[in-house]
Amino acid sequence: MRHSLIVKVFFLFVTMGSLQLFAQGQTKSYNLPIEPESKKIMYREVVDQQGKPAYLYDKAIEWFGYYYLNAQSVYTVQSKENGKIEGVGRMKIYYTDEASGVQRDGGVVMYQIKMELKDDKFRYTLTDFNLKGASRYPLEKWMNKTDPAYNANWDSYLYQVDTTMQRLISTMKEKMKPTVVKKDEW
Repeated sequence: MRHSLIVKVFFLFVTMGSLQLFAQGQTKSYNLPIEPESKKIMYREVVDQQGKPAYLYDKAIEWFGYYYLNAQSVYTVQSKENGKIEGVGRMKIYYTDEASGVQRDGGVVMYQIKMELKDDKFRYTLTDFNLKGASRYPLEKWMNKTDPAYNANWDSYLYQVDTTMQRLISTMKEKMKPTVVKKDEW
């Protein structure tokens, strides 16, 4: 009985170790949209959303407060009259230390965020993705696998940027919808 338990535990560890090695060997796929003219990463969409520009502006400010820990540090332009909000967003990226398996800080990615608001629609633009440092380092360089300085972590970083931007966009669209007020009838 005891021998059987030891064998089962051994196989459990071997299976878990194999799965972990398999998972680490997988490259995470990303789908970063590239703007044809500038050859830059750019997320942009016009979203139909009922409301006047002033109402959509208020909803956008509400979303910024929801999504960013300190929305005031993001804004560079806030113009309710012109239906425009612009700012600089930041996100941390990470890599896994192969020796210890511990997740480590890979740096901070900065990007431009812009929302333009008109009658019954808004447009968002996310672009100018750069690794924060002494000088600008455009993330588009990470897509070049023939670069002599290519690092396998770059694919993971691009995947993190893509998934974070997809989450940002989905929360933005959800928060821009009109608030439904439920009546408490009893």
